[in-house]
Amino acid sequence: MLHGVLDPQPGRLAFALFNGREKMFQVYEEMHPRDASMVPQFVAGQLADHGLQLKDVHRWTFGAGPGSFTFLRVVAALGAGWAVGDSQIRFRCIPGALGLAAMLDPAEGEKVGVLYDGRNKELLCFGVEKVDGILRPTGEELILNAAAAQEFFASDRRRLCAFAADEAVLTKLLGDTIRFRTVGPDLSALAQQPGDFDNDADKMCYIRPAVNA
Repeated sequence: MLHGVLDPQPGRLAFALFNGREKMFQVYEEMHPRDASMVPQFVAGQLADHGLQLKDVHRWTFGAGPGSFTFLRVVAALGAGWAVGDSQIRFRCIPGALGLAAMLDPAEGEKVGVLYDGRNKELLCFGVEKVDGILRPTGEELILNAAAAQEFFASDRRRLCAFAADEAVLTKLLGDTIRFRTVGPDLSALAQQPGDFDNDADKMCYIRPAVNA
């Protein structure tokens, strides 16, 4: 069964298509929340380039943030519309942070932090932990200014990762002593994440709606 993954990221949208566990393609399109109306055409165009139509893809996973309120909602709402129009289409919303955390390859029981530019001279930290071999949110959704972030991570020495697009801002906030790794998310990890395709478009991880990619 074909399985599509759409992941809204800072400044771009990632799209990967899988046939079972085999990745058929992965592409990126520069895109911001104001460009979100382009998403349907982008998806349809990429599928057409591979001889496919929307009706051929019955399973979808959407990266649910953290990220831009507008960008995340548009992608989830698009999936909801597809599901209304075709009863064979099922989708789910999963934190995109899990794809970034997967690139650190956490050990069993290890907690890591996924960092984001929170705007307003603050950063966001989304906690992820590996439990029974599966990456899961810890429930930590922190909003920290520079002083609070440096104090928190000085004592909590978990490994950290972030998008390259956020590197300059995060480096300024964290100073020279707190290190993090810039990575691109593993969309395979999102596709293989367990969980029901429940057609619930409300499972978003905004942390703060004012965040704009």
